[in-house]
Amino acid sequence: MKITNLLKKNTRLVILSICVIVAIVLTAYIIHSIFSESPLEFEYKHSSELGGVILTKYTGQDLDVILPSEIEQIPVVGIEGKLAQGVVNNQVRTVIIPDSVVSIGDYAFFDCDSLTSIIIPNSVVTIGSNAFCGCRSLTSITIPENVTSIGVAAFNSCCSLTSIIIPENVTNIGSGTFGGCRSLSSVFIPESVMSIGDGAFASCSSLETVTIPNSIINIGDGAFNYCTSLKSITLSNSLTNIADYVFCKCISLESVTIPVGVTKIGMESFYSCSSLTSVTIPDSVASIGYCAFLDCSSLETITLSDRVTSIAHGAFTRCPLRSEQIKQRIFQINPEAL
Repeated sequence: MKITNLLKKNTRLVILSICVIVAIVLTAYIIHSIFSESPLEFEYKHSSELGGVILTKYTGQDLDVILPSEIEQIPVVGIEGKLAQGVVNNQVRTVIIPDSVVSIGDYAFFDCDSLTSIIIPNSVVTIGSNAFCGCRSLTSITIPENVTSIGVAAFNSCCSLTSIIIPENVTNIGSGTFGGCRSLSSVFIPESVMSIGDGAFASCSSLETVTIPNSIINIGDGAFNYCTSLKSITLSNSLTNIADYVFCKCISLESVTIPVGVTKIGMESFYSCSSLTSVTIPDSVASIGYCAFLDCSSLETITLSDRVTSIAHGAFTRCPLRSEQIKQRIFQINPEAL
């Protein structure tokens, strides 16, 4: 009897011990899941410069993603792609960025072609190169007013984007920033901007009108080339140079006034602007580049200053200029210009 009671007692102890062990393991698992599940869905790196962590990869499966504001009790301050890949995969539809983030880095949402909506908080001050490049389903985006820097090709090939307002703290629109945004029909450029980079709005084929504020002193090569719906543009009075290819193939452009102060009109700058009917070239212009107005098949009237001393080959070839006096003058400077 004593042996039987002892065995029963030991069995109860063993069962109780097993239950305790199982409870400890389950508790540990639950605690681990609660505190580790979110961080495990993200790869990240520490940034001493920004004072927090930068998300580099979302590894979860959700298509609607809310980014965490902290990991391991350290604030998330940035988002940055790596190896030319976005932080989220190209199936993700919506993203909400926490207000702890101050930097959307290079390639952050690169080629996320299913992304239709993203909320950027006012805490963000910089948007890096190629940050939203290739977001082909993104129809609208609000750039926070605190943003001071937008990187090269940041919104390139966002072909569903219809309008954009550039914040008043931005001083430079980088090369290719909005290139290939073929649905972009409206853009606001503030007085803070001083420079527009090469190809910044190239192939924005829905853009009909643009006002370039007088703060802008430089517009890069091909900045508006292949803007096939562009009918009118107001140029900055601070410009000293009309860049190469800047309005090349703007086939709907009807008229343009070259600002006083411009000394050079670059090569192929108005090449194949087939709707252009008249051009006023101010006294400040000294040279007109190679094929500058080639194939402007509606260009009948130009005003040409006496100070123009250099007109390159093909500058006015296949332009139906009506004034024999103007044609004679062009011929005297360079017979091959016509």
